[in-house]
Amino acid sequence: MTNHATVLVCIPSRYHARRLPGKALLHLGEETVIQRVYKQASLTNFKTIVLTDHPAIVKSIQSIGGEVVYRKQKASNGSQRIFHYLSEIDNTVDPSTIVVNVQGDEPLLNPSNIQRLVKCFSEKDTCIASLYGDIVSPNQYAMAHRVKVNVSCGLATTFERIIEHSDKQWHKHIGIYAFRWKTLKKLIKLAPSQREILLSLEQLRWMDNGYSIKMVEGFSNGIAIDTATDILEARNFLNS
Repeated sequence: MTNHATVLVCIPSRYHARRLPGKALLHLGEETVIQRVYKQASLTNFKTIVLTDHPAIVKSIQSIGGEVVYRKQKASNGSQRIFHYLSEIDNTVDPSTIVVNVQGDEPLLNPSNIQRLVKCFSEKDTCIASLYGDIVSPNQYAMAHRVKVNVSCGLATTFERIIEHSDKQWHKHIGIYAFRWKTLKKLIKLAPSQREILLSLEQLRWMDNGYSIKMVEGFSNGIAIDTATDILEARNFLNS
């Protein structure tokens, strides 16, 4: 499928999330959010690891026998946290290793999404890959926390948070990324672009510097935990 390339699934998880601090350790049933994310990602049978800046998250993952790395380095986003970790072990990581960045707030993660992204890299020209979901209805255009993507010929044309008016077809962006380790090392060196700064979307920096993002249709990851309302909704879903 990927010419036997090594695959590493990384789950960056910081404690002090802006909208909902400590959300990684909130409980959904008998498990924490981060435990559920880890277990779902591990179903792919790819090597999976949580990268965190907080000892309580370390303890949560270790309690289920999971692999976790604790680092205090400040990181502005998940890609940077992954870069810090892999840079430390760079001499043991093949440049062609496929690195999958899974958000730590997706407890209903569909493992098939990871497998679909990895499959993209059987095409040698794939540098970065991500996923899109259902078509977004106009009543969701103003929801800034739900990122939208326009896709053409299998590539992302742009990403938006708020859409005023458009004749384009917009899809829900499923925020999992995959790239080769050698590509990630180049992406980290790029300066933030104006569009990235304006919308707080890291992927716009990559596109503004000439990188294409391969987009694959994925399955819904269910409820992402961004707010207190989300955690209640997820609990109700799992109890139903």
